Amino acid sequence: MRRFLSGALPFYALAGLAMCMYLVLYRTNLFDLNAIVQDATGSAWFLVFMFVCVLLETVFPYFGYFPGTALILMSVALNPRPADVSVFIVAWLAIIVGAVLSYGQARFFRPFLQRVASKAALSRCESLFDAYGPYARVALFVHPNACAMYFTALGLLGRNLTRELAHLCLGAAASVGILFVVVTRLVSSVGPTDDGELQVLLAAALVTIGTFVGLYAAWRPDRAA
Repeated sequence: MRRFLSGALPFYALAGLAMCMYLVLYRTNLFDLNAIVQDATGSAWFLVFMFVCVLLETVFPYFGYFPGTALILMSVALNPRPADVSVFIVAWLAIIVGAVLSYGQARFFRPFLQRVASKAALSRCESLFDAYGPYARVALFVHPNACAMYFTALGLLGRNLTRELAHLCLGAAASVGILFVVVTRLVSSVGPTDDGELQVLLAAALVTIGTFVGLYAAWRPDRAA
């Protein structure tokens, strides 16, 4: 059970955050995201707007769950025309820059962590990362928040960044590509509207992936054995 939770909980947490944002953004009158994104898609600053939104979502932990991915989804759903290759490239670059910033701020605070955490705790974190870290790379293909968490962990543990850049570039491309493919298919079937269904589908996908990752972690043979 402990192995299952170690693999599944990060994805479950992200799904919970996604649902919280769904309730805040779509079940209250605090924001009208449809109007915001419709105005943005018609602006000459649309690509800058998209880059900043995704970048904020990919920097952990200062911005928590910023709805950058939701804005990508809505930009496609509400106005498919601007969702071209340039938007794909901008979102891809934002994820990469945000992950590197997450790594950098974690390396900056690493000396503080070493002062407040015991050597035993740090050693345990190292062993857990050695055992499950490679499988955490699946997060790079799932969601910018998960990607930021992974690179934050890399920085806190002092791991090498350059060896992970290839996975980061591939994972960011796959993540944004999957979002575009899924949303354009949904738009073609239900029309260019958004009442939060896309955010709910994202949360459901995170729960599903987390369950599979947790099951794999639970059933995976122990290397030490």
